[in-house]
Amino acid sequence: MNAPFPRARHLEISLAPSGNAPITGDEAAILEAKTSADALAKAEGSTAIFVDALHLGALPASQLTPAKIETAPLHLARAGEVALGRARGADDSCLDEDGDRAGGAIPVLCPSAPRGRMEVLRAAAEAAARTDAVVLEGIDRWYAMAQGQGEHQRAGYCGHCDRALVEALRLSYGEQVEPFAPIEMQKLSPRPKAQQPFAGMRHITRLTEPLALVRAAALAARDAARKARGAEISVLARAQCLSPIALMSARHLDALVLALPSTDPFEALLPLLCARAAMGERAAIAELPAHARPDEIRQLAALATACDTDVLLAPEASAEARAALLGHRKFAAQLREKFRPVVPLTDVDVLIAPLADHLSCGAHLRMSSLATAALARAQLQLAVRLDEPAPLRDGAKLLVLAGAEHLPDPLAPALRRHVETGGDLLLIGRCERVDDEGRCLGPLFPEAKPGLERVGEGRVLLIIPPLTVPPPQDGTAPYDLAGLELLMQKAVRELLARTPRTLTISGRGQLWARAYLDPERKLDVHLVNLDLRDSGFVPAQGILLQISGAAAGGGRTGYWFAHDRGGKEGERIALNPSGFSVSTVLPAVGASALLSVPR
Repeated sequence: MNAPFPRARHLEISLAPSGNAPITGDEAAILEAKTSADALAKAEGSTAIFVDALHLGALPASQLTPAKIETAPLHLARAGEVALGRARGADDSCLDEDGDRAGGAIPVLCPSAPRGRMEVLRAAAEAAARTDAVVLEGIDRWYAMAQGQGEHQRAGYCGHCDRALVEALRLSYGEQVEPFAPIEMQKLSPRPKAQQPFAGMRHITRLTEPLALVRAAALAARDAARKARGAEISVLARAQCLSPIALMSARHLDALVLALPSTDPFEALLPLLCARAAMGERAAIAELPAHARPDEIRQLAALATACDTDVLLAPEASAEARAALLGHRKFAAQLREKFRPVVPLTDVDVLIAPLADHLSCGAHLRMSSLATAALARAQLQLAVRLDEPAPLRDGAKLLVLAGAEHLPDPLAPALRRHVETGGDLLLIGRCERVDDEGRCLGPLFPEAKPGLERVGEGRVLLIIPPLTVPPPQDGTAPYDLAGLELLMQKAVRELLARTPRTLTISGRGQLWARAYLDPERKLDVHLVNLDLRDSGFVPAQGILLQISGAAAGGGRTGYWFAHDRGGKEGERIALNPSGFSVSTVLPAVGASALLSVPR
């Protein structure tokens, strides 16, 4: 009998290795849904495969002696993988704008194809009957190609896409709309794409159709498990990048696996924060790049732990990379036994609107990523809010909205209310309100000009991102990143001039810090060393950490936990009062560390 798949906030999970390589570590595994029974039996009989004892109530891995391994009633918790982005037949595959099959050698499934949807639902039901969980693979493949972000031809030009657009028009204009070929009509139109007939409605269906497929597959898997086994199973999904479809699908999932774009910690920061904000109390897992070195694995894993998320490796990862991740997982498990990050302390909230990113064809998330990196370098405590900016959280009045060229109109009243009731808004780039078909309704703040403007009881500071001259030809961001960062730092200093920062770090070394308050009212400060070179980490030494009095409370003693201490108990560190804050000189930081301050 299989162990139930963990339904917890944190999961130790791995992809099924290729070939006959064993799955090592205390992990749950993702296998293909059509894996043969012999392969499953071989995997289940491996003595190296055990699930996390904290989630399943089994014996701890440290107590599993060779004698107990043979008799311990442990089984592999495995998840069956269902591909949503791969077409099963020729009739289900989508087409590019030239009428050729989209997707290259692996055709992409059109989410509007009725037969293709039925095949996906059937595969999800079969996986739910044979495994402990279901993983929806490639939920954003068609979406990325429809947005022009795929590796192959663009998608979204087949007859199924035509029929889906006609149905959307019927819902908007009434049943009198008769079937016709709107996409073919758009091809023949001499107007620019944004001005073609029904261009806004078509753009919206490129988001709603794959989202409906994800929702239907999740419901089919859960219903099949209830009917066949009378059990509640977990539904996970894997996305190749941070996108609106990944964030909006989160409400239907028990866990989200999101691939990180690179090994740069500043580029990985926004996907980690967005994944945690989208999943809430459910599991958020970041898939690390396959080419990452062991030191980069440790750095990204420490960054993910600081953002309250988990990580997994690609199947082709090296043995050294797996060993580095296993060592970090043991350290993270020890920390979670004592400390539970719940409420992050924030100086600045970054507002992410998935629909605004969809309408701007990715400009919103790209600019938000640049803004998040700049704010992190300025040592500000960050948090991400999805869609809803109000109410104010923990007194944080500064809200950042970057690259929202097309903001959905339902969000506009909440944003104006945030500013008019005393909040501050840092607006990066001009912001226009749009309706549900993408039609412009005017600027969000007509009174806002470049610079600081008073709106009601609050303030709006508008920054126009500087462009590089000449513009780059390699497809990178056309913005002057150094100039944008200087403008943002100046704007933040002006808006937060009278607000004390939660944490201030000074000294040699490059550290990124994130602070939490746990239920026992302890302040936990996660520290990640960003100074990673080809030779390894450069220890950060002589770092002076200042904590505001509001965050530290009455605490005057901290306890230091570091990865290189080998699981030892925390070293006691004295905190010295300094005005309205406390300060201390930290021990040397290798890859990561944690400072816990009882309040």
